[in-house]
Amino acid sequence: MINYYYETKFNLYNEFYFSKWIFFVVSKEKKFIKELNFIFCNDQYLININNKYLKKNYYTDVITFDNSEEKNIDGDIFISIKRIKYNSLNFKKSFYDELKRVIIHAVLHLLGYKDKKETEKYIMSKKEEIYLFFLKKKYVC
Repeated sequence: MINYYYETKFNLYNEFYFSKWIFFVVSKEKKFIKELNFIFCNDQYLININNKYLKKNYYTDVITFDNSEEKNIDGDIFISIKRIKYNSLNFKKSFYDELKRVIIHAVLHLLGYKDKKETEKYIMSKKEEIYLFFLKKKYVC
């Protein structure tokens, strides 16, 4: 089950479209979705979570809490809409292209991919590209 929650004025334009894509990605990785909660929020909401749970004091675009077990992914993904807007301008991408990248990045973390080391970052980046390609070419939706 995938749930979408809004703690800001933003609303995802087509939840079904995104859910179908996420189910596709998870199935390609040979795993299953138990429960995924996407919480769209503002910077202040997310920095409070960053301070409280991760003891960090800086803005970020996404925080993922992983409750997955074996082949069942389960987690909460908090996304700052303001950071997505800022990053899309900074990287010269559309808002929705940046949002899709952040969403798939968070899902890949729940699937077990890491990005601390250079080799991990490379693999994560390639996986993002692959799954964004599938979405763009409408193989999924």
